Amino acid sequence: MMSDVIIVAVITGICSVIGQWLISREREVRLDERLKSVEKKLDEHNGYAKKFESIQIDIAKISTEIKNLKEG
Repeated sequence: MMSDVIIVAVITGICSVIGQWLISREREVRLDERLKSVEKKLDEHNGYAKKFESIQIDIAKISTEIKNLKEG
C-alpha cells in the first residue's frame, strides 16, 4: 500500500495543477476583457478620424470660398 507521504504528494500535486489551471483561466478572461476594451477604443478613434477627415475637407472648401470672396 502507498505510504502517507506519497498520498500527500499526489494530493498536493493535483491541487497545484488545479490551482494553476484556475489562475490561467482567470487571466484569459481578463485578457479577453482588455482586448474588447481596446477594440472599442479603436473603433471610437476610427470614427473620430473619419469625422476629422470630413472637417478638413469642409475647411478647405471654406478657405477656397473666402479666397474667392476676397478676390472679388
